[in-house]
Amino acid sequence: MTREEFVALVERLRPMADAKPEAYRWRVRALGLLGYGFILLLILGSLGLVGVLAALVIFSHRAAVLVIKGGWLLLIFVWRILKSLWVTFERPEGRELTQAEAAPLYAAVDRLTKALGAPRFHHILLTTEFNAAVVQQPRLGVLGWPRNFLLVGLPLLQSLTTEQAEAVIAHELGHLRGGHGKFGAWVYRISQTWKQLMDQLDGQSSWVAQFFQWYSPTFDAWSYGLRRPEEFEADASAARITSPRTMADALCAVPLRNATLDRLHWEPLISGVKQTATAPTNTFSRLLPVAKTARLPLPDEEAILTQALAAETDSFDTHPSLRDRLAALGQPARVVPAPEVSAAEAFFGSGLTVLADAFDAQWLEQNRDAWAQRYADLEAQRARLTDLADRYARNRALTSEERWQLADLTEDHVSAEASLPLFQALFTDPAQEVAARFAVGRILLNQDDADGLALIDTAMARDPNARAVGLALKQGYYQRLGDRTAAQQLEIEQIRHADLLDLATAERSVLQKTDTYLPHNLPADSPDLLIIRRGLTDYPDVVGAWLLSKQLVHFAEKPLYVLVLELTPEAKRRTEKIEGSVPLVEAIAKNVELPGEGFVVPVTKDNAWLEKIARQQPEARCYEVGV
Repeated sequence: MTREEFVALVERLRPMADAKPEAYRWRVRALGLLGYGFILLLILGSLGLVGVLAALVIFSHRAAVLVIKGGWLLLIFVWRILKSLWVTFERPEGRELTQAEAAPLYAAVDRLTKALGAPRFHHILLTTEFNAAVVQQPRLGVLGWPRNFLLVGLPLLQSLTTEQAEAVIAHELGHLRGGHGKFGAWVYRISQTWKQLMDQLDGQSSWVAQFFQWYSPTFDAWSYGLRRPEEFEADASAARITSPRTMADALCAVPLRNATLDRLHWEPLISGVKQTATAPTNTFSRLLPVAKTARLPLPDEEAILTQALAAETDSFDTHPSLRDRLAALGQPARVVPAPEVSAAEAFFGSGLTVLADAFDAQWLEQNRDAWAQRYADLEAQRARLTDLADRYARNRALTSEERWQLADLTEDHVSAEASLPLFQALFTDPAQEVAARFAVGRILLNQDDADGLALIDTAMARDPNARAVGLALKQGYYQRLGDRTAAQQLEIEQIRHADLLDLATAERSVLQKTDTYLPHNLPADSPDLLIIRRGLTDYPDVVGAWLLSKQLVHFAEKPLYVLVLELTPEAKRRTEKIEGSVPLVEAIAKNVELPGEGFVVPVTKDNAWLEKIARQQPEARCYEVGV
């Protein structure tokens, strides 16, 4: 099922889910049981065949060896099915909070749990994310018996009032209330089971694979119709415990405070790598006052909220849009004031600084080396930019690649505006024109300048690799503009392009006998062939090679090459004995540059068919010892 077909099925099922949610839930349960029924049928059928084979061995000694071998293969098949049913779930990451260090938070969670009649949380984890979530970890895999985790982010708690934070927690509890969490976890376990089963049985039975390919996305699409309504129900549960206005304020505060933190904390902090090789030691200690009290200018906050309200619900996101959630609560959007006392201060008291210090140390440990490496990279880039800019100012000729580097580094280290004329000057350079037009279009669209649209379209038309990013840039532009129709159409185009990329990736990932292979179609004196010949001379085990090109349906303008290696008899015997990757092939693939994307394949008994194809095309011969 393609992404477009998946979205169409979800949209077709949504009215049914909205009209009769409980009846719809039973249909999803039935579909889930169908999957288990199919697995059970496979197991019982396979065991039945094993029993028949065992009877044949007992009552007939004819062909006993073949019977035993067949039975053994069936037992392996059954074992793989059973193994796939044991789905493991990783424990969520976060610092576990004890009653002693977060007594007010535990008290609030207990009070909300009782008020909602929800299952209790077994663990409360504090994270570094601007988010909150409920996670269920089944102790028995497919069989369930979940352990409940509440994850709350320190930046989020420091940005909200206690009442707003309780609304967020009540929303998460709302997912567990009435069995929603248990049912959702069951749905997730089924999805994971089928994914593992597909991996275990990949390519073993075409009819089984066809069932998998139909069932797994179909079940996901049907269960999808339950997830967004459950978000509305969780919001309603939180609104009953706190108030509709409090829940609405919490929803509005999230994009506002998150954007404020990005602009006033994270961006200045990360930009510090330009000045020092030493990573900051107080990342979250610095975050606390910014998260609580820092404010952007009112027009900026209004623009952020307006943009958040304009965003449509993503086709692959189970969360409804902010606009729809506020409408369901019957509350208008508003710019939420900063808290006088943050939820983090109320929940943790004097221990807040201790928790921030612990996250400071954790962040430093995780980022110290990457920070130092990034500083070194930036220093090298600045030196390179200085050299190129000096040569450019002196009217000294730069190569095509150097002119691109000058424009690119100017954007990174000076400004996007300063880089525009440098990118535009590359419009006349055949080697850089498409990339330069895309860069200018990207900069203009990010500045909400409509002149960038035509440039992006031109680049996408000439370079398929630019299409995914180009469509996303255009969609973002129209979303900011408030043109919902154009933004929705671009989302459809992105889905279709992603489906096309899937087909292209699948086409390029394997070599099959049914494929068509052609000569490389490069001139005899091509520099690319010369590079291959020179590279292969370093490998005495290779006595010859052919360069083929696989005929493609998708993106045929970007060839897929196959370098077929003819080995010495001894090297061929060694290669055939090795299971898995072959060191010789790995080395050649790494060190011998092909004209583009491709495979390096040694001739063995398993792929003699490829050698036969290559020998039928003498013009594909690109290397031979002594020639």
